[in-house]
Amino acid sequence: MPPKLTKLSATKISTFEQCPKYYDFQYNARAQRSFTPVEWEIGNIVHQSIAQLFQQVKSRHRSVIPRIGNPKWYEPLVSRLEAELRTSVNAGNVKIIRPGQSLDQYIGQANAALYAFTAKVLPGLAEQKLLGIEEDLGRYTIAGLEISGRLDLATGLGGNVYVHDWKTGKRRPQDERQARIYYFGCLAKYGRPIVTYRLYHLLEEGEIIETYAFAPEVKLELEREIRALVGKIESLDEFIAKPSILCHWCPFGPQCSEGMAFMTEHEVPVHEDLLDLGVF
Repeated sequence: MPPKLTKLSATKISTFEQCPKYYDFQYNARAQRSFTPVEWEIGNIVHQSIAQLFQQVKSRHRSVIPRIGNPKWYEPLVSRLEAELRTSVNAGNVKIIRPGQSLDQYIGQANAALYAFTAKVLPGLAEQKLLGIEEDLGRYTIAGLEISGRLDLATGLGGNVYVHDWKTGKRRPQDERQARIYYFGCLAKYGRPIVTYRLYHLLEEGEIIETYAFAPEVKLELEREIRALVGKIESLDEFIAKPSILCHWCPFGPQCSEGMAFMTEHEVPVHEDLLDLGVF
């Protein structure tokens, strides 16, 4: 029987739904990963660059976000992180899975995401109060479970709190549930009556922002969903693999017989729309 759950996160829920065996490797066995997919590292470059920008604002003792005059502010940061990533790729710790793709193409995605952030997001943050950068959600519980999570950025304006979450992958059905979890967590964390949660899909064309706010009764629905999910996880005697094309990106793949068998029969997809950057 798996251990009784005391903590949960939006990522943990999505991982279980995607593949129970991956969940078991990650959270129960705490198995060692064989590699890290390059897509994860590109997401990390974007998140680290944006976080460092606001850390620089904070270090200058500025509580209000100024207008950023340099549209290429991120280039030195990306160059440094790119050098570190190349070392990891050459050492085999980070893998490029998709055939025909180069590291330069992935670095181009990071630059494209940061360009979109600078052009479409950053101007709207000017004059907002800086409340938090990469902060923990705090001691927040749903259905008796402590909910963990990290907020990319929190800002304030006119008594309202805005929570911002950067995404380098495509829109997914799980996004709305994450928004609900974080929204009610932020209500508890900041103690404000008005919280707006925003997801930014930085690599999509057109409108990249999704805005969420929820009525109180939605929290009751969320609690019911989480209780049902926890009951399902805690009742399992065995975590069964759900092989899919995502097996190629699974860092526990070499330890999973079902995944290895699937990958032998199914090649890595080449078409970009088959897989978003936020796998697992």
